[in-house]
Amino acid sequence: MSLREFYRSEGEARYLAQRAEERKEKAESIATSNAMLVGEIREYKGVSYQMNQYGNYICLDLPPLSGLEGAFTSTQILHSIIDKLQKDESKP
Repeated sequence: MSLREFYRSEGEARYLAQRAEERKEKAESIATSNAMLVGEIREYKGVSYQMNQYGNYICLDLPPLSGLEGAFTSTQILHSIIDKLQKDESKP
């Protein structure tokens, strides 16, 4: 225990704990709002995707083992991956 904590009153300790909880709630709120999807839903060869607030593209309504999990930095990369997956599926 530091000297600062030793000389802290109960009221001050409660106030600081309340402020820490408020900061934590605000940080969680900001993280949630930053992860929200924005813009219009686009579709390429049957795969729907949308941009998040960080500028990355996220595919929507995918089967669990589709190979398109995660975020993609550009539509060009996303489209090339979709093309490669469809090409691989068509091979015997």
